[in-house]
Amino acid sequence: MSGASGAAALWALLLAMAALTLTLRGSFFVFGDRIRIPPLVRRALDYVPAAVLAAIVAPAFVQVAPGEAVDVLEQAPRWAAGLVGVAAALLTRNMLVVLALGMATLWGVQALLG
Repeated sequence: MSGASGAAALWALLLAMAALTLTLRGSFFVFGDRIRIPPLVRRALDYVPAAVLAAIVAPAFVQVAPGEAVDVLEQAPRWAAGLVGVAAALLTRNMLVVLALGMATLWGVQALLG
């Protein structure tokens, strides 16, 4: 694939993905009142933001290549931030507080350890 046709294909793919995303998200506004979502599904959807955040954050706690040992000092800021985040979540149930305290802990421990 040459440079020009490769760039055109990339732009076409990006535009197609944008159109699909817009269509899917817009469908909830257009058909939202006509579609009944069962109560069980509604309750399950309440957990989606927390599950997505956990899926993004959890792998960052331990960044180790396969076959290598865990360097506790290198991982300490992430573990401390994770523990503070879990404690904040249990105590406050406020996602903004969890993020703020977790990030403050991460940066603070990183600054202390240099």
